[in-house]
Amino acid sequence: MVGYGLNAIMPARLGELFRAEFFKRTYGLSRVWALTSIVIERLLDGLAVIACLGVGLLLAATTRPASHVLLEVLATGGVLFGLLLLAALCLAGPAAPRLFARLPAVADQLGMVQRGLAILRTWRTVEVAALTVVVYLPDSLSLWLVVKAVGPALGLADTLVLVGAASLSTLVPSGPAFLGTLQFAYALALEFAGFPRAIGIAAATLAQLCVLLPLALAATGILLGGSRSLLLAAAGKEDGGAPLPEERR
Repeated sequence: MVGYGLNAIMPARLGELFRAEFFKRTYGLSRVWALTSIVIERLLDGLAVIACLGVGLLLAATTRPASHVLLEVLATGGVLFGLLLLAALCLAGPAAPRLFARLPAVADQLGMVQRGLAILRTWRTVEVAALTVVVYLPDSLSLWLVVKAVGPALGLADTLVLVGAASLSTLVPSGPAFLGTLQFAYALALEFAGFPRAIGIAAATLAQLCVLLPLALAATGILLGGSRSLLLAAAGKEDGGAPLPEERR
């Protein structure tokens, strides 16, 4: 909730850094471990949405011409996440520890990254990929319902195109709640489906209000609650662990 909520508020997905810090302060989990797990999660997310966009365009190609813009987005995203996957597999390989040995100052941290990424070279990756698909089923349904609320009922191909375009648009630095980039992605996907761009802009705005805003409010509440707990704990240490006054008990 913290990561997704702050991603909706801050540009360039900086909420992921807050999620790693939240893991550290709340559960004592190393920031390196947390960031490594986030990298794996985002890598699989990226491959999933690239697959959604590609399959959607392929299914729609039988009834309408392909969109050059969407094809360029597909190619760019495919290259980007393909290179990230290749880099992650190389870091998780047996040659990585020898490379890290030449960097003694950061060898321990890089070793933790290597052990975390090693999951990509095991059969557990199939399990994680299957869970990613399960996660994206309700996510895709929520996007379909948002668009349906403003009028159109999208078919399978157009829904997959929307999921891919909308998800990839969040990688572009933008204002709070992906303002602007999300509207562009929805407008592009809805235009490809044969509807006016205004419908896409309306659907994106509705998604920001009904999906992203509640996440941002929940993340803010969690952080404020955690900050209050930390302040109270710090105050207790400064008091030397003395009992609180009766009115504060």
